[in-house]
Amino acid sequence: MLRRWMMYLQVDRTFLVLVFLFSYFLVISNRVGAGMISWYTVVPDGPIFQFIAALFIFSLVRFWLNRQALSQKPQLGWHHYGFICLIALVCYLLFSNGISLLIAIAFDTVALNFNADTLLQINLGYVADMVIYSGIYLAYTHSKQAEAYREQLSDYQQQLAQLKIQQLKAQLNPHFVFNSLNTLDELIATDPNHASQYLHDFAELYRLSLQNTDQQLVPMMQELQFAKRYFQLLQARLGPGYQLSIEANDVEHYVLPPFSLQLLLENALQHNQGSSEQPLVIRMYLSDQLVITHPMQRRLQAKNGHGIGLQNLAKQFLFLTGQGVTVEQTDDSFTVKLPLIKRVADA
Repeated sequence: MLRRWMMYLQVDRTFLVLVFLFSYFLVISNRVGAGMISWYTVVPDGPIFQFIAALFIFSLVRFWLNRQALSQKPQLGWHHYGFICLIALVCYLLFSNGISLLIAIAFDTVALNFNADTLLQINLGYVADMVIYSGIYLAYTHSKQAEAYREQLSDYQQQLAQLKIQQLKAQLNPHFVFNSLNTLDELIATDPNHASQYLHDFAELYRLSLQNTDQQLVPMMQELQFAKRYFQLLQARLGPGYQLSIEANDVEHYVLPPFSLQLLLENALQHNQGSSEQPLVIRMYLSDQLVITHPMQRRLQAKNGHGIGLQNLAKQFLFLTGQGVTVEQTDDSFTVKLPLIKRVADA
């Protein structure tokens, strides 16, 4: 029971122990301040009830935090916390006074316990308890969220750095450059016009890669153009057995992490093969997500891969959007769905 409550409150045992010790010494301090210097000063009955009240306050605050998180942005501001404390205070006062009224009715002490002076004194105490314990809980919760955010940011930056290194290695891979230059040499001898276009695509590809290397997000249209040019270079070498179909309109409001589509193209070509009789057609189209799909036409000797690139891409999207990348694989097809990221000006 306690463990489930701790999971709901999102706290650990150390926090609860510290709260109990705080409650214990707070009650002792209040008793000493009231002149109650005796063995009863250290009796834990008051601290236990104070601790139970603190747990109830934590539960109220957590309930409204969860409700607020459903309708607001995940990162709550001070005004959200203020609203949560206010509504939790109202609930706490209603509940506490309701319990006190039931007890007073049961023992026939309504007139004694519910006069103006007593009500004012008791409710001021309730307000003080709410301010103290909700403040402690919100400070703890905010520090945990900030710590998790820093860890997530650090992990994202690390993954982004790794992805940049991987992409630079892929773009400047000597084998890729060597094969591209060999293809260019053959085209110069056999098809000079095609060679000129190939060289133009090759230069534009590297211009875009250098331009996007330091960017966290780039326009989706630009990323689609980059993927198209990259695929054209590969197609010139691999032949018409490999095709790319891009069906994406109205993409000017969206952005993508740079090189994300190149990574998915590489993944498709690494594990699948095409031919003129059965071409490998990779489709990219826009729905409620950006979908990249292709048939499963496995190579006889597929290159080994650990899916690190796709994992890194998924972590980027999880950080940027709070949504994961959807991967759907069947015997006939492989599909990756990327969450849409709106430009800041359009968000």
